[in-house]
Amino acid sequence: MEFDKYADSYSEDLKNSIPAGLRTIEYFSTYKVKLARQLAGNKPKCILDFGCGVGQCSQYLVRDFAGSQIFGFDVSEESLAIARERLPQASFSAEWNEIANRKYDLIFTSNVFHHIDPQDHILWLGRLKDQLNPDGCLVIFEHNPVNPLTRMVFRRCIFDQDAVMIGQANFLKLAKAAGFNKRASKYTLFFPGPLKVLAPLERFIGWLPLGAQYYLALKSD
Repeated sequence: MEFDKYADSYSEDLKNSIPAGLRTIEYFSTYKVKLARQLAGNKPKCILDFGCGVGQCSQYLVRDFAGSQIFGFDVSEESLAIARERLPQASFSAEWNEIANRKYDLIFTSNVFHHIDPQDHILWLGRLKDQLNPDGCLVIFEHNPVNPLTRMVFRRCIFDQDAVMIGQANFLKLAKAAGFNKRASKYTLFFPGPLKVLAPLERFIGWLPLGAQYYLALKSD
């Protein structure tokens, strides 16, 4: 998927793919960064937002990890131009060689891998593994293809037309093949807007494969 043509309209296109009354993109982004903070353990000094796009999640990484170095990687230069403008305190690059010249305590990636050619999944997981510090953590969020609301949003999203969702079990197999060990894997985002009062129950039902998305926390050793 070529994201340069969607850079200027990315946030609006994403917002339009979510039916009225459900969660906002701001909620999803802040929720994921907060969860990544819990999964990362000790405060990470160096963080990579892999597939950062226009910086939708990067802005909350900057906010919630004050004092940490935040880096973003994306292949879309137009998206990175927007990210650099909104977040001058972070560093962004479309060149993997620039990203690969340091190690990271936390690598965060949200809904990126379903846009990567399936033949390259293990390649990119291996590259991310190479950039993790020994006690670092890779936190991945992806769509849950079992959830009917997720499938509806996926169909409505203009830049998901050529994407292929990856089930949690399949992603765990990919992670194992790339040499990762699982620290945690749970389903999440169970309750849409009208049921948000039930959100505290999520921590008890992460095993249930009905959440809108799922997350993996992976270690390299």
